[in-house]
Amino acid sequence: MTLRGEFPVLARELRRFAAAWRALEVTVVEDRPTGESPAVSDRLAEVVTDGTADLQPALRAVRDRVDADVLHTTALALLRMQRRLDDEFRCHHAATDLARAVQGRGPEWLGWARSIRSGVDGCVDSLRSTEDTMLRCWREAAELAVRFGIKGNCEGRR
Repeated sequence: MTLRGEFPVLARELRRFAAAWRALEVTVVEDRPTGESPAVSDRLAEVVTDGTADLQPALRAVRDRVDADVLHTTALALLRMQRRLDDEFRCHHAATDLARAVQGRGPEWLGWARSIRSGVDGCVDSLRSTEDTMLRCWREAAELAVRFGIKGNCEGRR
């Protein structure tokens, strides 16, 4: 496939990931049970809100054109999101904090925590698919650069 062929797939995958992230944000922020909230719920709300903001430049970039800046902007957003998922939701420390925070608070808090874990799993699956597409785009871009560079060098020597 060509870069022009892979790029629309990247844009579609990125939008799917953003939708999965938005669903996680709704779970964390809007579906949070009422009453006194544990501190971890406020921290996770900030994490998902910041993540949504980090995705916006990439979502805007993939609408316009195919170039190295767009690929870089998108790759940077995906890297930040991967780190956010790993550091704030999936690592042992984060998972333990969430489990401890909802322990003894009732079934609504346990359900909220389970919904968060499910949302994170959906984000991880979507992110992996988006990253796979991103790598194919980079491969195609690198192939074009090599072809252009070799052709340019050969012509310059004549």
